[in-house]
Amino acid sequence: MAAILLLEGKEEKAVQRLLRDTFRYRIDKMSEKKCSAWGEELGIDGGSVREIVEALEEVITGTLYGDLDRNGTVKLLPKKASKELKILLANSIADFLPSWRESCVNNIVSPPKLLDFDWRVDIASSSNVLSRMLVPSVLVEMTLQDEATHHREMAGTRNVQFELSKEALGTLVKSLGKIRDQLANIS
Repeated sequence: MAAILLLEGKEEKAVQRLLRDTFRYRIDKMSEKKCSAWGEELGIDGGSVREIVEALEEVITGTLYGDLDRNGTVKLLPKKASKELKILLANSIADFLPSWRESCVNNIVSPPKLLDFDWRVDIASSSNVLSRMLVPSVLVEMTLQDEATHHREMAGTRNVQFELSKEALGTLVKSLGKIRDQLANIS
């Protein structure tokens, strides 16, 4: 954590870019080439950059998953850090936090997400069975986004189509109503 002290007196824009890169490479880790480039820009050696990045990852993770505000972020920083560095890091992390949270939420493993929903009422006008004539049904088409199976892979979409009778639709609507009521009681 003390490695963060090496950022004392560094340009604000450079520190903000380093924070963005630290978050960006938190999973794959920053390459040696990237660390060397940062070392040249900050005027320190690549090994020290790696230590700074690891310390910043701790602060970012603590703030992100601990749901901390600016003051909470300051408490994660080394006590020996100057007031200016603490303010710079806390404010920058707070500014980036909404987009980082969104990125984390979008990358969690979850069931498929509903992207689009379409339906239409269909009435059979011809059939080889008389009892199926003029019986209404609902055709439903949902577009779902599957989760990516590998890191850095785009999630695919798929269409699901099904048909519901009047009775099945009634059961579905009743069940969805129960779900809505339960959700309303929670919030």
